[in-house]
Amino acid sequence: MAECVAVGRTQRRSFWARHDRAIQAVSILALAWGAAYLTWRIIATATGANPVTFLVLLAAEIFGWVSLAGYTFMAWRVPPSVRPPLRRRPAVDVYVCTYDEPVAVLEATLAGCRSITYPHTTWLLDDGRRAEMAALASEWGARYLTRPDNAHAKAGNINHALRCTSGELVLMLDADHVPLPDILDATLGYFDDPDLALVQTPHDFFNRDSVQHTRLDRHEQTLFYEVIAPGKDRHGAAFWCGSATVVRRAALLAVGGVLTDTVAEDFHTTIAMHARGMHTKYHHETVVQGLAPHDLDSFLLQRDRWARGNLRVFRTKENPLWCRGLTPRQRISYFLSLLSYFSGLQRLAMLSVLAATLLTGKLPLTASATGLLLAWLPWTALSLTATIALARGTLGPADSTRYGLMTMGIFCRAAISSWFGGTGRFKVTPKEGIDPGGFHVLRSLALLTTVGVVLLLAESSQLLAASGVAPLPRLHGAALVITLVLGVYELGFITGVLLPLVRRHQLRAHYRFPAELSGTVAAAVVRVLDLSPEGFGVEVPFARGPGDQLTLVVRLPSTDGTALELALPAEVRSAAPGAGPGSWRLGCRVTGLDARSHDRLVEYCYVFQPSRLLRTGPQPRTRPAPAQPGALAS
Repeated sequence: MAECVAVGRTQRRSFWARHDRAIQAVSILALAWGAAYLTWRIIATATGANPVTFLVLLAAEIFGWVSLAGYTFMAWRVPPSVRPPLRRRPAVDVYVCTYDEPVAVLEATLAGCRSITYPHTTWLLDDGRRAEMAALASEWGARYLTRPDNAHAKAGNINHALRCTSGELVLMLDADHVPLPDILDATLGYFDDPDLALVQTPHDFFNRDSVQHTRLDRHEQTLFYEVIAPGKDRHGAAFWCGSATVVRRAALLAVGGVLTDTVAEDFHTTIAMHARGMHTKYHHETVVQGLAPHDLDSFLLQRDRWARGNLRVFRTKENPLWCRGLTPRQRISYFLSLLSYFSGLQRLAMLSVLAATLLTGKLPLTASATGLLLAWLPWTALSLTATIALARGTLGPADSTRYGLMTMGIFCRAAISSWFGGTGRFKVTPKEGIDPGGFHVLRSLALLTTVGVVLLLAESSQLLAASGVAPLPRLHGAALVITLVLGVYELGFITGVLLPLVRRHQLRAHYRFPAELSGTVAAAVVRVLDLSPEGFGVEVPFARGPGDQLTLVVRLPSTDGTALELALPAEVRSAAPGAGPGSWRLGCRVTGLDARSHDRLVEYCYVFQPSRLLRTGPQPRTRPAPAQPGALAS
């Protein structure tokens, strides 16, 4: 029998990633010092302070301490996952949910589904009722399923499919999430536990120039999937994250199907499963690569839906504060997930206190320099160190602050609206988009822009008052220096968020995969720089200009162990001098590609390349016979 294989251990080189005991020690020290600091704040700093800003700032600081305590609870330890042996072979349906995504997005996902080594049936669940989707399903060996209406959006689409299919297990995939060939081999062994409801795997993204990527190997969700999610699993509280999830059909049916009271049906439904005593598992190994929101508007739309949908759970009977059947650790874990959406209000409160202090000259606390040096400064340094340590090299505090500022407006709106009725409409995250930059960014981040302008005016007013130029309320001594420094610091962060986004002009709608290939153009050997089904970049030893036609001949390997020579006819769209003498870098758009070559190019870019990069190499596979394509409707 196959032995268990350890996977998913974080490969970060950070000191903290290798020293759990050091992380735990600094986190406990930070929390202890923070508790002492807050006690001192309440007892010794209220006299003579502005009572309104005193309370607002104190509430924000208490929220910060609670958040650090929750972070410590979740990230105390990050155990590796283990691939369990596969002792039986349950029937599996693969659901690919779609509404209005373009063909280019769906064909990549269906190519990945066809490459899955474990026998399965792929279902394209089309809520858009589009003829081209039925044809696409047939082309890629999937079955097509639609329904007469769009009731309850994605949740309703899945519930309808549950009535029309019969597999014991269901692999849930969003339209843009391409599975690796071994996704089911990695996850099905967990279902030997009859009480296991689902296995969640990480979300990773191939378009590494998206707005949510800070580096090629780091994105806004890296911290969650590498640190927080394993922590939730340790507390028995791993939850369905919408896609890249294997779910037991009987578990869904036991709770009445996917719940439809919120637009965060995945999170909500998992709480109901846990309340009935079912188990969940997080498998810490990348077995799916998806398409991250490429542009700012798509990123904000997605985060807005998550915030509104998850906070809506507070208004249901699955509210983790009083939902029956949850363990204490599950209750805490779910509450911390929801609490994180109030971070926007906390950030806005602290910036508002700073601006009010600069404008009015009235302090939110009164303390001596010695008190600040002995109480506030160590707490600030220790909390920052603990935050860095707990992240284990996945996402630094600067990146966290950046994304916190970007989402401040939508999180504030979601937190305020969570106490009013309505579930909100389910809006699909666009899978293609461009970033025009400029003033569009300032409108999209209106609250952050407004706060930045107000803080700049407040800082300028206090400087004018301090220099005696204007008869405005002023601060004195150390209070003046500290407040001005904090103002400059916060303005620097706000500018650091807005300016790169204003200057970002991402006009290519489709991501180009970096390539390490050689090919030929007009019998000359050339270097392929990047590649996608829509186009490629190439370095050639001769000059070509926009509008010229050429054909790139390249040999592409595949996940089935074969290689196929493709001829890619293309039009030159851009040209620039290359790295070597007499060489040119050409950006080309593929034109007039035959269907067989196009499909092989899709499979290479979206299946073979991720397998090669994320594994030691793609494993030989035996492709299961594809299901007979068909159409079902009710």
